[in-house]
Amino acid sequence: MEKVEWGWVVMGKPKQFDRWQKEWQAGCADVHIVNNKSGDGFGTPGSNANYEFSGYLELVKSMYTEGPYIIANDTWFKTHHSVLWGRLLRNFLNADVGKDCVFGDIRTELSEFVEKPSPYLSSWIFYIPNKAVLMQFQACLERAIDTDREANFSRQYLDYVAGWLQPKNRLYGWHIPSADTSVLERKRHSIYIEHQLNAELLKAGLDLVSLGHHQKGLYGLLRLVDRLQTRLNAWGLFPFT
Repeated sequence: MEKVEWGWVVMGKPKQFDRWQKEWQAGCADVHIVNNKSGDGFGTPGSNANYEFSGYLELVKSMYTEGPYIIANDTWFKTHHSVLWGRLLRNFLNADVGKDCVFGDIRTELSEFVEKPSPYLSSWIFYIPNKAVLMQFQACLERAIDTDREANFSRQYLDYVAGWLQPKNRLYGWHIPSADTSVLERKRHSIYIEHQLNAELLKAGLDLVSLGHHQKGLYGLLRLVDRLQTRLNAWGLFPFT
């Protein structure tokens, strides 16, 4: 298994981070941490200019090996089953990747717009195999951030995002319904950038591939458990991990 250069974007130190580091340090070429929590001493201070996406950009610019790389945010510890994800990733890293593309947690939806391809990669974790793809990823991320203006998007797409942010039932859409305008706007722009990043990656000729493409049984279980855990967290119940 090749040693991976890891990058994390966090909002303060996750409670389980020390355990993660102990489990993964042998397989890491290095670990970079961008912390978007103001005044917190853990990791390198992030600008938080574009939430996790500015953090990703700051991480990419700090990467110095030839790869591979994993870039993730701290929802790994919050709304994803970290034990199962760790197992899936270890299996993935022990396999021969051998492809210039971007891997991640893939989503397939019936709704598809110019602004939102389907399938697309959720923006909480990316595996990037080498330096050349990392440079393409950086350029695509910069363009996605620059495109984050509602004037650039169709009315149909804007209505879709608005409906997803404030769904009619608790089994669809964002798992943290909120009347707080600042919270909604942060999430709205995160969605815009996530979708635009995927669109830009496809325009650049990079395939979007599931981290579980050779582990369909485990990945299917993971997606089910993640969805359940996300809803339980939203309903105020304890997470699994």
